[in-house]
Amino acid sequence: MVSSANVTMLDDAAARREGVITGMLGAAVVAVFYLGVDVARGHPLMTPTVLGEVFVMRQEPVASAPDMMATVLYTIVHIIAFTAFGLFLTALVRRAEASGFVRYAIVQLLVVFELFFYGLLQIASETARGMFPLWSVLAANTLAAVVMCAYLWRRHPALGRAFGGTPLGAADGA
Repeated sequence: MVSSANVTMLDDAAARREGVITGMLGAAVVAVFYLGVDVARGHPLMTPTVLGEVFVMRQEPVASAPDMMATVLYTIVHIIAFTAFGLFLTALVRRAEASGFVRYAIVQLLVVFELFFYGLLQIASETARGMFPLWSVLAANTLAAVVMCAYLWRRHPALGRAFGGTPLGAADGA
């Protein structure tokens, strides 16, 4: 016989795994997008180098050649940040199946996700800001959001029914 504590632990483990996968998918999409941008510019790995210099090493970016230390450090930060976001988004999705308020919160979270990185760039470094025009940040984050949401949408069919049945922000139980 399976106790309710064991079921809860299994569900928690499944939620964590789902959140990590969600975050990894988003991180991979953004990394591949900017690798493509860097290759097109003729400077592979400059994006993680510059971001590592600005956000991890806290120095003005040199941006002349890739720095593997800055690249590795930023990659670690990038993975941690997306994993945390994936865990949070997954937790919201699991609750959104039964709550119109939480479904509305997900929409708001995704809007903030779109512009958060761009806002960080605005205050972090003028040099880095010039490397990341708004279109590229929106494109990378939109692709990541679509992939993460598609993954979660497929895993939570009840969410689709909930979106179709109750308006966003509707009182729970109404």
